[in-house]
Amino acid sequence: MKHSSNFTLSKWYMDCVSNAGDVFIGYAATLRWKALSINYASVLEQPAGTETSLRTSLLGYSPPEHNGSSLTWIAASLGVNAAWESLSEPIERTIFESDGGDIVWRCIAPIAAAQVQTQGQPNLKGLGYVEHISLTIPPWQLPMDELRWGRFLSERGQLTWIEWRGVQPLTLVFHNGVLVENTFVTDDELVLLDGNLKISRVGRRVLRQGTLVNTALSVIPGIQYVIPHRILDARETKWCSRGKLTIAGEAVAEGWVIHEIVRWGK
Repeated sequence: MKHSSNFTLSKWYMDCVSNAGDVFIGYAATLRWKALSINYASVLEQPAGTETSLRTSLLGYSPPEHNGSSLTWIAASLGVNAAWESLSEPIERTIFESDGGDIVWRCIAPIAAAQVQTQGQPNLKGLGYVEHISLTIPPWQLPMDELRWGRFLSERGQLTWIEWRGVQPLTLVFHNGVLVENTFVTDDELVLLDGNLKISRVGRRVLRQGTLVNTALSVIPGIQYVIPHRILDARETKWCSRGKLTIAGEAVAEGWVIHEIVRWGK
């Protein structure tokens, strides 16, 4: 399909949470829009019981290398050497398509064995998750007011979800890689046809919070001059929580949840 926009965003998201709850999140992205052309990489780290640390680099950009079930990311400018070995099949969906552009979501590793080395931090091992999203439509043109996203990982089951709220709602929930129908998402629960994921508020930690211009987009110089305020003023909250998965009345798994809500500005 021919698109009317020259906007392109290619963005990798990679995470790992240790059994103790130490969190690593890595981002690597390329953005092209009008006169703006930028590559950047960013790392969010929050060892359990400490404050979030954020580091960003606009230099020496290198995207992850993906080979079969393995993915490695070496970001020398951030002191990161990380690897994921997927434990399940990838998922790919075109989740939005219009004359103005589309969104292709590729869940490279819905659940993976991850190892992360970063300067100044102990080596991190745990379950991890990797996705890549490609946009050829400016996000301020999307028909949604609120985005909810999350992933729950355990050795006995995993869930991934994307929910849009607004004039053109969308809910995608994958349980062990299989699309599940008739679901809905709240702040504390993901409801399935035959069970639920309870997301505990006890011990819930904020990983990042604020308007996008001050969080995810703050790394891009001059972004406030080219991106509409509907995106700049959108408010993001990302958490790490414990989750318990119940299927057919039986508690089958417990694990870590990383989840977020983004509410668009007006």
